Amino acid sequence: MRRTLVIVVVLGLLAVFVAPVGAAPPVGAPFPDAIPLPDGFFPEGIAIDDRTAYVGSLVDGAIVQQDLKTGETEQLAPSPGPNKIAVGLDVDHLGRLWVAGGGPALNPTIIPGFRVYDTATGAMLLEMEVAAGFVNDVIVTRDAAWLTDSFAPRLIRVPITSDGGIGDPEPVALAGDWVQAPGFNANGIVATPDEKTLVVAQSTSPDRPGAALYNVPADLTSGSVVAGRIDIDDALPGADGLVLVGRTLYSVAGPAGVVKMKISLADNTARIVDTLAVPGAVTPTTAAQRGSSLYVVDAKFPFFGDPTVEFQTTAIAR
Repeated sequence: MRRTLVIVVVLGLLAVFVAPVGAAPPVGAPFPDAIPLPDGFFPEGIAIDDRTAYVGSLVDGAIVQQDLKTGETEQLAPSPGPNKIAVGLDVDHLGRLWVAGGGPALNPTIIPGFRVYDTATGAMLLEMEVAAGFVNDVIVTRDAAWLTDSFAPRLIRVPITSDGGIGDPEPVALAGDWVQAPGFNANGIVATPDEKTLVVAQSTSPDRPGAALYNVPADLTSGSVVAGRIDIDDALPGADGLVLVGRTLYSVAGPAGVVKMKISLADNTARIVDTLAVPGAVTPTTAAQRGSSLYVVDAKFPFFGDPTVEFQTTAIAR
């Protein structure tokens, strides 16, 4: 494991300015339904803090911030360097942006890890490698950041002290009902409001078409956790990013859109109640919630690498 603390980020040639995208709406206008992203950006993860959305690029790991009210987009942080990408994102209670760094599934030279940024300045505060196959998504609670590894039956837990200090990552094996399947496994992850329980998506179910969901305790007492399979009343067509609002769970399901479920963690059941379309999307990947809207990004995987492809963050009613 290699740990790198970055005090000031002055990247010279990498500090490419991204001009603001989109004009400000009139005073009193509703929030826009679509906010353009840079062409060729290929977004995968999104996190929202107040009215600011943070979106990361699968191409080079750059981060942009979007004002959800004005529709303006500007660069928060440039690419962190060659062979670095941004996958899942989350903002902690101290205003720091955590970025899952992927792994060799997209590029053999990518080293699995994560990064942490100051959202006020865009400075990278920390970059750390981890022993994982593909670091896909992240959720941050008061005492830990939890990252999913899509190619091994485990999570990565990064302790956070009461004063915000970040400890060394530790693997946490997924035991209990978890059965590893071929292909992508652990993907999206969310925490309940009391931060005692995690819900983890498994993109490839081991025993039925589509995806699976698991109830995972967040009160770690050993190097493994007992994952309880959530019984879904119908086939879940996909599970990339997850959003939990009260007892309603949203699973971003690629071309199928966003699947809306009512979930009961007390008895490990979920009931699909609707599938929400994302206008114009090809392969939606993740979403974040603000008010009555979900803000969804679309990676458009079939066109990956084409710098002329247009992207946007899309708001849909939840």
